[in-house]
Amino acid sequence: MHSLNDAELIAAYATQASEAAFATLVERHVALVYSAALRQVRDPHLAQEGTQAVFIILARKAGRLRQGTVLAGWLCRTARFAACNALKTERRRHFREQEAHMDSILNEPDRSAWLQIEPLLDEALAQLAEADRNAVVLRYLEQKPLEEVGRTLGLNADATHKRVTRALEKLRKFFSKRGVTLTTVVIASAVSANSAQAVPAGLVTTISVTAVKGAAVTVSVATLAKGTLKLMTYARLKLATVVATGILLIGGMAVILAAGTITLEAQHQNQPDASLPYDMADDGCTFADGFDQTKLVVQIRVGPRDKTVHQADIHLTIQSAVKGPIPVQLGENGQILNFPHDEALRRENPSIVANQPKGTMIFWIWCYVPIPNDPTFRYQHLGDAVAEANRGTERANQIIRQHYAGQMPLIDQKVQGVVFVFPKSSARKAKIEIASVAGKREYTAGPNGNIGLRIDPGLLTEDPEVILSEKPRYVVLDRIVWRP
Repeated sequence: MHSLNDAELIAAYATQASEAAFATLVERHVALVYSAALRQVRDPHLAQEGTQAVFIILARKAGRLRQGTVLAGWLCRTARFAACNALKTERRRHFREQEAHMDSILNEPDRSAWLQIEPLLDEALAQLAEADRNAVVLRYLEQKPLEEVGRTLGLNADATHKRVTRALEKLRKFFSKRGVTLTTVVIASAVSANSAQAVPAGLVTTISVTAVKGAAVTVSVATLAKGTLKLMTYARLKLATVVATGILLIGGMAVILAAGTITLEAQHQNQPDASLPYDMADDGCTFADGFDQTKLVVQIRVGPRDKTVHQADIHLTIQSAVKGPIPVQLGENGQILNFPHDEALRRENPSIVANQPKGTMIFWIWCYVPIPNDPTFRYQHLGDAVAEANRGTERANQIIRQHYAGQMPLIDQKVQGVVFVFPKSSARKAKIEIASVAGKREYTAGPNGNIGLRIDPGLLTEDPEVILSEKPRYVVLDRIVWRP
C-alpha cells in the first residue's frame, strides 16, 4: 500500500472499502493534521479529537472528493474547520486550557520567529488560494522535496518554484499586516523546523478504528465531526450571479448590499431536499431586519432555479426535533416573513428544508434604494440610504464579533455612493439633474444605462432637488466590494 499515491489509496478505500488503504493514508498524513489542529486549539486532547474528526470526515467523503484534489491541502483546510469548530465550542462552555508543551527541541533563532508565526499560521494558510495553500503545506508542513511538490501539483520545476515563492510572499505580507516582520527565508525556515508535532501514541490506531470501522467515539468527537461538516458546508457556498456589487459575508452567507441577484447554494451533506442550517438563516434575517426599510430595502428571499416552479408552490419548514416542524412564511416574491428568532432553535440548529429537491433552490438577498414615484426628490434621500448601509456594516461587525470571532475578519470599508440602473434602451439618453445653488449638475447614462453618483457632503448640507428624466429600474449602492 505504501507504494500507492494518495489518489490511488482514496480510490481503493472508496471503491473497495480497503482498511489497509485508509490506514496508510492516516499514517501518511496524521502528523500534518494533528500539528495543524494543535497549533490552533493549543490543547493536545482537543487536537486529537480534531484529528479524529478530520479523518472521520475523510472516510465519509472519500468517494466524493473531486478529481485532482491534493489530499494534503484538503486535510489542512479541513483541520482548520475542525479547529474553528472546537474553539467555538470551547468559548461557549468558557473552558480555557493551558498551552501544550512543545515536544521538539527548537533552536533559538527559529524559536523566536516561530513564536511570532505560530498563532497566525493557520489563519494565514486559510486566506491563501487553494493552489498556494497546497504548495505551502506540501513544501514546508509535510517537507516534501520541490520535485515531489511539482509532481503532486502537476507543475514543472520552474512553475513549482514560482508557486511556492509567491505563496511565501503572500504569507509574509499577511504576517507583516499583523505586526510580524520577517523575511520569506525566515518564515520558510521557522515553519519547516517547528510546524510538525509528535503524534500521541495510539492515535493512528484509534483513528483507523473509529473512522473506518465505525467503532464508537466519544460524544465530543462525534459532535466535533458534525459541527466541522457544517462549517465546511458554509464554506462551499457558491456565488453564482452578481448583478451589482457590494458583498458582505455574514455567518458564512454572502450578502449583497445592492439591488438584484446574488444566489447561494447552501446544502446539508446528507439532506436530499434543498435545505440550509437554521443559524445561517437566523443571522441573515437578523441582519436584514435591522435596516430602516424606508431608507434601504433589504430582504432575504428563497426562490427556484427552475422557472417552471412557481414561487407559490415553495414551502419551507424548520425541522426541529425539540419543537416539531415549524413552517416559514414566505411572501409572494419569496421573501422570508416573520422569521422565528429563537435561542433554543439556535442551540439545536436544525435544517430548514424546502419541499423541492436538493440543488433546485436559491437563497439570496434583495437590496435596493427605494425611489419615490415622483421624478423629483431631495438629495438627502440618497445620503440616508448610504448612511443606512454603513450602519448595516457596523451591525454586521457586531454579528461577527458575537458569533464568528476568529473565523472571519471585521469589515473596514464603507459605501460611498449609489448607482442608478436604467433600461438598456435608455443608454446615453437617461439623465439626472441636481439643482445645486452652485450650479446645475447634469449626468447622462453610459452605454450600459447606468449613472453613478458619489455622495457629496456639501450637497448633503444643501440638500438640493434631484430630477430624473425617467424612472430607473432600480437604484443600488455603489460598486464597492467588501471582501472579508
